[in-house]
Amino acid sequence: MWVGLLFAFLGVFGSALPGHFGMRILAYREHLDRKLPFDAGTENGGMPYGWWLMRYGQKQFPQARVLNQFGNLSAIFGWITLLALIAAVFCFIMSKA
Repeated sequence: MWVGLLFAFLGVFGSALPGHFGMRILAYREHLDRKLPFDAGTENGGMPYGWWLMRYGQKQFPQARVLNQFGNLSAIFGWITLLALIAAVFCFIMSKA
């Protein structure tokens, strides 16, 4: 049972991760194009920017509707990715017990 759940969560992880990366790239490009200020450490668009999106940091720019759309999708996919990874690790540990 645990092995089946492991592969199910790995499938969810593998599906949500590209969605998070794609939406994060689109949100970052929109952020650059609108010349909006970045929070400290998020200027390069890497993992800190993804974490900023996952905490819905883009809500401070209500005038940037496209950034909010891409940011919201990135946040949702990011949280799904994180939860699926945690669940997959848990299932892997339980399958070895």
